[in-house]
Amino acid sequence: MRILIVDDLPRRYERLVSAFGAIGIDRQQIDFAICANEARDKLDEHAFDLLILDILLPLWPEGEEDVQNSADLLFEIREGELANPPRHILGITADPSVAGPVITQFEAWTWTVLHFAETNDDWVIRAVNCAKYLLDQQAVPPEPARDHVDLAIICALANPEQSEVLKLPWDWSAARPIDDQVFIRDGHVAVGARRLTVCVTAAPRMGMVATAIRSAAVIAKLRPRLVAMTGVCAGVRGKVRLGDVLFADPAWDFQSGKRVRDKENTQFSMRPHHLPASARVRSHVEQLRDDRAALGKVATDFPGDPSGVPRIFLGPVASGSAVLADGEVIKQIREQHQELVGVEMEIYGLFAAAQAASPQPQVFALKGVCDFADPDKDDGHQQFAAYASAQILRLLIERFGDRLIAN
Repeated sequence: MRILIVDDLPRRYERLVSAFGAIGIDRQQIDFAICANEARDKLDEHAFDLLILDILLPLWPEGEEDVQNSADLLFEIREGELANPPRHILGITADPSVAGPVITQFEAWTWTVLHFAETNDDWVIRAVNCAKYLLDQQAVPPEPARDHVDLAIICALANPEQSEVLKLPWDWSAARPIDDQVFIRDGHVAVGARRLTVCVTAAPRMGMVATAIRSAAVIAKLRPRLVAMTGVCAGVRGKVRLGDVLFADPAWDFQSGKRVRDKENTQFSMRPHHLPASARVRSHVEQLRDDRAALGKVATDFPGDPSGVPRIFLGPVASGSAVLADGEVIKQIREQHQELVGVEMEIYGLFAAAQAASPQPQVFALKGVCDFADPDKDDGHQQFAAYASAQILRLLIERFGDRLIAN
C-alpha cells in the first residue's frame, strides 16, 4: 500500500498519518509532494494506490496557489498521460467556494472531495475508510462479498436530498467506499424486535443515467431487499400542492420514442416504457395517506417555514433528461398518461436498474413537490420537499419495515 499526499501544507496531515498508522499503513508508505510538478515526478517514478490531492496548489514550490494547477494534473491522470495513474483519488479542500470548478470536475469523474477542517475528523475518517477498502482489495484471498442491506436509499444529489435522509435518527456512520467510485453511509433502524440495516448514497449528478449506474452498483454489491429514492420533483398544478409527496407508480422516460417523417413534416412518435413500483410497498404507503396526525407532525417538526401539511399521492410520475421550466411540456407529457401527478429526472433510471438486477429488489420512490415546472418556479420550496419525502420514508420504514423485508 503506497499513498501520495499532494499539499503545500503537509504539516496539517499529522492526524491523518497517525490514523493511517492505526490500520497498519506506516509512515514509510506515505509520500508527500508540495506542488503540482513534484507530484508529476513522483507519479512518473512510482505506482500509488491512493492520491490525496489538495485542490488549491502551486505549480512550483515557490509559486502561487491556483486551482488550475490541480485541474491540469487531474486531466493528465484522466487522459493517461502519466506513467503510473493512481488507483484511487481523493480531493481535499478547506474552502469549497474557491475550489468550485475543480470540485465539479472531480464529481463529473465520480471522484470524491473531502472538506478539511481543524475542528473535526470527518475528513480523516473518510480517507481512512478509503484506505481500508484499498487494503481489503489487496488481500489474498480476497475478502468475501459484504452481506446484503435491508434498505438502500439512492438520492439524486447530496444536497438537499441526501442531507435530509442523513438527518433521520438512524445511527449513520462515516462514508465508506464499496468500490473504486461509490461511497455510502451505513445506518440502522429498530423496527419492533428487528434491527434493519440501511445505507444511503448520492449520484454524482442529476439524471436517469447517473442514477441507474449508481443504483446498479449498490444493488450488485449490497443486494438490498428494498431500494428507495427520496428527493424533489415538479408536480402537476391543480392535482397536487407544494410540499405534497408523490409515490411514483408507474415511472417512464417521457422522451422515449423516435422521430418519423412523412412527405412534409417531422413528428415525434412516443414509445413510453412504463415500469411499476413494488406493489407490496404501494399497499403500505396507502395506509399512511389518511394519518393526518403523523402528516401534520411532519409539517410542525420542520425547522423553518413549511410549504404546508404534506399529502401523499400515488400515481404516474414521468422522468426526463432536462429540467422543465416553461409550463408547456407537462401538458404534452399528460398526453402519455392523463393521471400524471409529477415530473422529475431520475426515477425511471432507478426502476430500470432494479428490474435488471438478479435477484430483483423491491423498488419505489417518494419525491416532494417543490415547483410546477413553469416560469414561476423557484428554489424556495426545495428544502421542505426533500425533508417531507425523507420523513414519509421514515414513517413507512419505522411502521412497516419488518413487513416489507419479510422473507
